[in-house]
Amino acid sequence: MKAVRKILIWAIAVGLSCLLIGSPSWAQETPGAEYSILSRFDQLGLSSLKEVFQPETDPIETLTVWLDGVPLFEVAAAGEFSAATRVNEIEKRLRQAARQGLQTNLPPVTWQIDPDSNLPVLSIGDRFLMTVTEQDARAGGVLSTKIRAAELEQAIEAALRRYRLERQPRFLRQQLPWAGGILLAMIMISGLLRFMRGRLVLPAASGGQPESWQGRAARDFLSPIAALRERVTVKQRRYLRDFKRWGFRLAQVAVWGGGSLVLLGLSPYTRPWQPFLLNVLRLPLIIILVIVLCYGVIRLGEVLINRLFLAVQEEALPDSVRSQRLTLRFSTFSQVSKNILATFVIIVGVLAVFARLGVDLTPLLAGAGIIGLALSLASQNVLKDIINGFFILMEDHYGVGDVIIVGDVAGFVETMNLRITQLRNEEGRLITVPNGQIGVVQNLSKDWSRVDLLIPVSLESDIDKALAIIADVAEEMRQEPDWQSLILEPPLVLGVDNLDHAGATVRLWIVTAPLKQWDVAREYRRRLKNRFDQMGIVIGVPQQTVHVHPDRTAPAVATAHQPD
Repeated sequence: MKAVRKILIWAIAVGLSCLLIGSPSWAQETPGAEYSILSRFDQLGLSSLKEVFQPETDPIETLTVWLDGVPLFEVAAAGEFSAATRVNEIEKRLRQAARQGLQTNLPPVTWQIDPDSNLPVLSIGDRFLMTVTEQDARAGGVLSTKIRAAELEQAIEAALRRYRLERQPRFLRQQLPWAGGILLAMIMISGLLRFMRGRLVLPAASGGQPESWQGRAARDFLSPIAALRERVTVKQRRYLRDFKRWGFRLAQVAVWGGGSLVLLGLSPYTRPWQPFLLNVLRLPLIIILVIVLCYGVIRLGEVLINRLFLAVQEEALPDSVRSQRLTLRFSTFSQVSKNILATFVIIVGVLAVFARLGVDLTPLLAGAGIIGLALSLASQNVLKDIINGFFILMEDHYGVGDVIIVGDVAGFVETMNLRITQLRNEEGRLITVPNGQIGVVQNLSKDWSRVDLLIPVSLESDIDKALAIIADVAEEMRQEPDWQSLILEPPLVLGVDNLDHAGATVRLWIVTAPLKQWDVAREYRRRLKNRFDQMGIVIGVPQQTVHVHPDRTAPAVATAHQPD
């Protein structure tokens, strides 16, 4: 950061030095002190930005008269002549008078009352310029045509002097340091912005290793608030990083675009391009501004929604099962809320652009309602998906972070909205299921889970001893600190569930925390196998019995059929 500050301070110092060196001190000796540094920005025509971007609200038809890319005054329509016709004629006469002033002395600007119309008439030398009407006076913010004529006289005289002075070789030479300083400042600021944009790194979650959906879901249920806070923090950092990157890009575009407009305004020969480019770029700039505002509102809304749901979630007890379930529900509702917010903001942004284009929104909204009704009738499946998704959320069938089985597919619920549900299976495949096609749902992670083990014991082993070992191993595992928080209830040995040629099948139930049944079952199987080996208990296997009869030429074989 220290290096960035040094570069920024150095860039500002160099830019100001170039501007001060290029300041035309000779202008202080020239009549007309309007060429000082403070008034230079008005000379560049930047004061017309407000006029260019401000929509017309005055019922009087008015247009601006320009000379050399600098706005002079407003004129209104008069009689059968429109404002555009009057502006074209006045600008043409002003240019003729200005060119004449380059070769000879500047012609005087005068006005006098026309006896026929009783209105002031402006003239440059002996050439007629315009008649000041009452509409012109109102456009200038005054009520008297004589006062308006006096104001226009001064404005036109200053414009003609400026026209002549700016075309002197000495003035053009003095503009070169200004152009060099502005160009150097543009390059340095753009390079600094690019350097700062390159220093932004993508935040990563803790650990940095990919997780399976089982591991991710189990971790979330073990510490739901901590996991939710971690995801919210990572998302907020990623949003902030993306917003900064876009901000730096837009700042670079603004630096080069604004600097180019300023450079065009330094010379009287290129300054007329300023209002032309501003008028051409007005609509694209408005659209870009709306897009940037919508993007910012969506990102800000997502951050606020995350913080809101996180604050509500922290009101629950972190270790309670209810808190775990609320975490999943809040995550799902926050995601759906973000989608609704994004859709609403985009619609408002589009309507704002149409309104700025002058489109009447009343028939547009009415037509959109009719089209929406027609589409709703044609898209009954989409409506079914949305309605079914709404009831899934309200009735808490499942949420983001659950592991469910829907029909022939199963996986971790990664994304959910009112229309679709996306599952991530064990192979990493993303499965998209429309909510309208979801009927029977098996939720493997709601509130609690269960280990259901069928343990075959050999018929030659002591079944009572085997039952005691199965119960002891489960209870010992439950008493250990590492597994005590995962096993919610005392293990239950149901007894011999089946007796056949493979042995005696013992059923064991262990109630665990949601999505921890796989970890508990794996560890329990390992411990039980070691204990059976120590105590001489044999795992049951399918058996065959062969009977041999010596009085027969071929042995008769009785085979115990294995179950399918």
